[in-house]
Order: sequence, then structure tokens, then C-alpha cells
Amino acid sequence: MERRLRANPRIQQLLVKALNESMSTDVMVRLARRIVPDYDIHERTGFQRTMPIPSLDVAGQIARDIGAGIPLLRFVETLIEVDGSGLMGSRIKVRQLDPLIREVETLGYEYDEGTRLFMETSAADRTRTWSYLQEGQIQELSFLKIDVVSSSKLVRNHSKAKIGRAYQDLQRIVVTAVYRRNGRVWHWEGDGGVLAFLFGDKNVQAALAGMEIILELFVYNTFRCTLGAPLSVRIAVHTGPCPYHESFDRIQSDTLRRLGLIESRFTRPDSVTLSPGVYSDLGPKLSRFFEPFPGDAGSQLYRYALRWEDD
Repeated sequence: MERRLRANPRIQQLLVKALNESMSTDVMVRLARRIVPDYDIHERTGFQRTMPIPSLDVAGQIARDIGAGIPLLRFVETLIEVDGSGLMGSRIKVRQLDPLIREVETLGYEYDEGTRLFMETSAADRTRTWSYLQEGQIQELSFLKIDVVSSSKLVRNHSKAKIGRAYQDLQRIVVTAVYRRNGRVWHWEGDGGVLAFLFGDKNVQAALAGMEIILELFVYNTFRCTLGAPLSVRIAVHTGPCPYHESFDRIQSDTLRRLGLIESRFTRPDSVTLSPGVYSDLGPKLSRFFEPFPGDAGSQLYRYALRWEDD
């Protein structure tokens, strides 16, 4: 289940004051419709359409309707944007904005100037949606898929406790690399999963996460692995549009299908394979670590693996 924001009466009070003291009722409704496109203030308040609605009533109704959950985050982000950039050429100074931001941050969020979004601050509160994606929403994302090589053989040859510890260690390595770059775990089984990246240089972040996992796994196999053989993985990174669903099994996506194909058919053990769309964003300093090789239907893919200099 995804995280649910608890109600906060103080936030609703500040929203009412911010709206009532800063803008006309027309502007209030216009901003509300950025969050709820078909928002109808007359329907919500019960006022006849021929009657003007007092400013305090409009502000109060919007605060009750939008002043909680994910819509609250999006609405306060809208107020921050309007305060900084105005609306349709008009300057609007949003009163009570600083205390409103501070109150939202008590819910476990921090406003990020780069993304202009409230981001989850606690590792325990991280969600697959970044408190941004909504059910059914289609978004451009970067995905990393990781799979343990010959996992069935490992399971047959080792005790349940030993293989369980190794897979837990792998998950910790993966999650650390992904969370460090504001990624999320979209799906995880014992021997691998699918990780997602949404913000910033998401293709670069996904590629770096894959490289870090390969390096950290090498160190793990050298010094800490208790299995009879190294724990080996294949990693693929691909980017494209994908719908979000709370149930991963409901997601139907050509992007994820292509990701799985790259991982299973074109990725060697202990390597990372990038699709062209990911590779093209890397820049010269990072791209030099990847070697091109032919994929299917004339496509080009790119491989990273640890290489050792000859003595």
C-alpha cells in the first residue's frame, strides 16, 4: 500500500488564510483546477451559480477538498510557483506561504528547489510514487532490471538460510545504490527486481546505479560472500513511457518488456547493458566506460563491465 498523508488541521487553516488574503475567488478556483481539472466551486459549496460566493467560503471549501493527501502537495507547489512567477502576467504575493511550507514539511517532506516538488525525506517513508505519481498516470521513466545468474542452481546447492542471507545482502547493495540517486524499488523478488528513476538526470542516475552495483558486488564476492561461488547478476537499463499502478502485475508497458528482453537476451553476467536512449544522455566522461555491441534488428546496445589492465 502507498503512503497516506495524515490530516493536519493547521495546514487547512493556513491554506484558508493564504488563499483569502492573497487572491480573488476566480484565481483560487483557477489554481484548484490545476489539481482537479473539473473542480466546480458552486457544486462543492451548494451556492447557486447566479450568486457570488464569499471569498472566505471559497477558500474554506478548497482547503477542505484539496488540503490533504497528494493533492495538498501539488497545490502548495502551485502556490509556490505562483508566488515566484505570478499568474498570466500578474504578480501574486502568497501570504502565509513560509509557515504553510514548514507545516507540510512536518509530514515528512522537504521542498526541493531543483524539481520544484515536495520530496520524501525519510527512508522509511519512501514510496514507489515519490508522492507524485498517481494511479494510471503515464510518465517517462528510466528503469533498471537486475537478475541473479543461475539462481535455481544456487538455490539447489545451498541451504535456505545461506541463500536467503546472500539475497538479502544483494538487495541491500541494490537499494543503497538506487536510493542514493532518488530511485525507487518498483518490484522485488528474492533474486532480483525492477527499479525506477523519475527526476533529474534519470538516465545518468540509473546507469550510475548499475555501475555501483557491479562494483559493490565484486567487493562483496571478494570479502563477504559465503556461497561456494560468486553471486553473479545481469543488469539492464532502459527508458521510456510507462503507466504507474500500485500493483506491479497490472502494469502493461512496452518499455518494461523491452527492458526484460535486453536483460535476458543481451546482457552478460556481471555487466550492465544500456539501451541507446539511456546511453545518449551519459556525456563523454561517463560514456567511455561503455562499449557498443550489436543488439537486435540493427540496434546498438552498450555494455559496462569491470576490466583489469594487463600487468
